[in-house]
Amino acid sequence: MPTQQTIKEIIDTELEEIKKKKIILREEVLVLKEHFDKKKIIAISGVRRSGKTYLMFQLIQELLETKFRNNVLYINFEDDRFTDQVSQMDLIYKTFLEYKNPKGRIYFFLDEIQNISCWEKWLTRMYEKNIKFFITGSNASLLSSQFSKSLTGRHKLVEIFPLSFKQFIAFKNKELLNHSYSVPKIAETKNLLEKYLKSGGFPEVVYDNQSDVLKDYFKDIITRDIILRRNIKFKESLKEIAVILMSGIARLHSLYSLNKILQARSINTIKNYLSFLEEAYLIFKISFFSFSLKRQLANPFKIYAIDPGLRNKVSLNFSRDIGWLYENVVAIELIRRLDRENIFYWKGTKEQEVDFIIREGLKIKRLIQVSYDINDEDTKKRETRSLVKASKELSCANLLIITQDFEGEETIKRKKIKFIPLWKWLLE
Repeated sequence: MPTQQTIKEIIDTELEEIKKKKIILREEVLVLKEHFDKKKIIAISGVRRSGKTYLMFQLIQELLETKFRNNVLYINFEDDRFTDQVSQMDLIYKTFLEYKNPKGRIYFFLDEIQNISCWEKWLTRMYEKNIKFFITGSNASLLSSQFSKSLTGRHKLVEIFPLSFKQFIAFKNKELLNHSYSVPKIAETKNLLEKYLKSGGFPEVVYDNQSDVLKDYFKDIITRDIILRRNIKFKESLKEIAVILMSGIARLHSLYSLNKILQARSINTIKNYLSFLEEAYLIFKISFFSFSLKRQLANPFKIYAIDPGLRNKVSLNFSRDIGWLYENVVAIELIRRLDRENIFYWKGTKEQEVDFIIREGLKIKRLIQVSYDINDEDTKKRETRSLVKASKELSCANLLIITQDFEGEETIKRKKIKFIPLWKWLLE
């Protein structure tokens, strides 16, 4: 456990470093600011290196320019000077009060808080004090059931993803976002989409052109966010299933098929590994749609990677897989825009398949197909036939096919289908 003197040094050093940081603004900070003056604890969760810390830095920099500059504390609990003991939290708090003598509301920014055991209990105990808490974690279980129950209605979860294509464009050439689609602008936008599909949207990769770091990201996520946190015994099996799933994006998987490949000790092991990979935001799982929960659970699921660049770096596939990448990017964008619990895929009795079923309440609101090569006549017939079949079965007339280039509307068997290029849909 650090001494009071060490904590004082950390407080000063961290804030001095944050002052010097060059921050590229992201609109997610507006969500944080909406709750800035409210009592609620802001929990920022997302995959490692997606920009959670820099969102906090932006707020800290602004606070340091106000009368509250002595009321700000930033601690990164991945600093090896800290232990995992919750008792040091009280020491940090006590030291801060004695050292800074803050007046009025205090702002605590606690990074990677999941590294502290029983942090939920400490935060619950401190909630009624005049402190605004911002916490981050690289795990979807940041708000555990225990924390959620004890602070029901008193926290706000904000999930952070790697940069979207729109954010990627905003950094590369903001003029392309003005919806004035001349031929040269379309060509440049499509060229940037190719780069995005290849390298993805992790901030360090986009801002500093450091795509080599992606393998390190993958290693850190597997090791620090899963193996060490969950005390995984069969480390190579976990890595193997992660690589298999990242290689097999947008395809159907089941616990049994994965178990057959890995020859694991039990289905429960596979189930647990899947859960851990999802919690670390490395992958997302989308289920088969059925009004019957039993049928839904009995069918295979689809897996998507958090980022196309990360997926490309670890994939076993040497081919381009452009169609799968298109679908993966659409999946992640839908997860950004919607509650992921309302996103499914659909499969009919005659091998018809629709990539995304969007539910709202008890109704199906939209059917989305992703087809890179829609100009191929056989492909077009297959994709539209599936949409029409699902439209009838699910009573939904809002039909969309996301394509490489083709745009327009067609009526097929009295069903109107809209076509839109991926780049344009992503910039909507």
